[in-house]
Amino acid sequence: MKTLILIFTLIVYSVTLNAQDYAVAVNTNSTIDNKVINKSQLTHFTSDVILNEEFRYRDFLKRSKNSKAKFQLYGKTFTKIELTKIFRKAAVTSGNYGEFKKFINVNYPQFLNVISDKEMNLLYEKFRKGTLNSYLHELSENW
Repeated sequence: MKTLILIFTLIVYSVTLNAQDYAVAVNTNSTIDNKVINKSQLTHFTSDVILNEEFRYRDFLKRSKNSKAKFQLYGKTFTKIELTKIFRKAAVTSGNYGEFKKFINVNYPQFLNVISDKEMNLLYEKFRKGTLNSYLHELSENW
């Protein structure tokens, strides 16, 4: 009788142990792979903008029109010119970084899953430079 209880306990323990490992392994791998693929798609675009010391929107827009680069993000495809216009529109319509992030979160929530908070802040600063709102803001600070 003691051996029967021991065998039953070992069977139940081994079945529950294997079932838990299997479910965790499947969910973890697919999420990590998807995030890495999406992150690598936008890395080139964000590095072009952020690392450009003398970033000018109009010049970057002209280069984007000639570019054939396409970025896949969670099943949607964006061209380089579309991404440029999206970030510029978000920067122009927002008064500060919080509003910029809220605009992106409402209209394009998939960007926040891929682009880090620091990168998003740098994108905001780059696309904000040269807008009428930033010019007026600088005037009010220097007044």
